[in-house]
Amino acid sequence: MTDTSIYLSENEFKDCIRPKKDTIFLSKDGTVGIAYKMNKDENIITSSAILHLDVKDERVLPDYLTLVLNSVAVKMQAEKDAGGSIINHWKKSEIENVIIPIIVKEKQEQISKLLIENENLRNESKSILEKAVKSVEMAIEYGEGKAIAYLNA
Repeated sequence: MTDTSIYLSENEFKDCIRPKKDTIFLSKDGTVGIAYKMNKDENIITSSAILHLDVKDERVLPDYLTLVLNSVAVKMQAEKDAGGSIINHWKKSEIENVIIPIIVKEKQEQISKLLIENENLRNESKSILEKAVKSVEMAIEYGEGKAIAYLNA
């Protein structure tokens, strides 16, 4: 997610659903079948084209479910169900019929840990890339010495 400078009236939209930690967003209109898990509570409002899913079955972890929903098998089902129109629409009744393979909890926990590690590494690499871009910009503008000092900071 990205920061924004656009804000809606809290009073006018006070009754809208706000996603909590572990809520899974699932796109059902347009580009169907994309899932994203919230890692923390957010004060945001989503489009009606996005379903808010909460895991009710204790045998399934949110990270694992998100991974399964993003799998090729589910993507193919979404495309099959939603196809045939100019703008794809995946009906809730069709989404409810998606088969979710449930594996043992220990394997789900291992997968979850790997997904969290992946996210942390992604954020770290993004930060390093931003620092590298800034140092190149500084080298162009102020000379190599200042950029090297920035990189070493």
